[in-house]
Amino acid sequence: MNALALAHANDSIGGKLQTPQRQLKTKFQVAGAAVGLAGGVGAGIFGGVLTAASWLSASEGARHWLSSAGSTLLLLTVPLIILGAFCLDWLEKSQPQRRSKIAPDDDDGDEQ
Repeated sequence: MNALALAHANDSIGGKLQTPQRQLKTKFQVAGAAVGLAGGVGAGIFGGVLTAASWLSASEGARHWLSSAGSTLLLLTVPLIILGAFCLDWLEKSQPQRRSKIAPDDDDGDEQ
């Protein structure tokens, strides 16, 4: 019986078939989260490397370019991570909520 339930796991979410528009929306949400989070981390690391390289550069023109590029990437880190987090939240809200079958134990807070 479980094999039958798993055979259509990719076709539906929460027992409903996904429309092509819904599938496209889900793909954009996943892509936005991946680009935002990976891009934010990558921009932070690469921006730091470029900024450090500008300190070691002997050429004034290269120093200015490396410093500007590194600062720009460092400034892009926070908006990219916010975009990734927003897309993850948006993706989570569109999925059905799954409740635990185990009731929470309310007696734990009353112990003295």
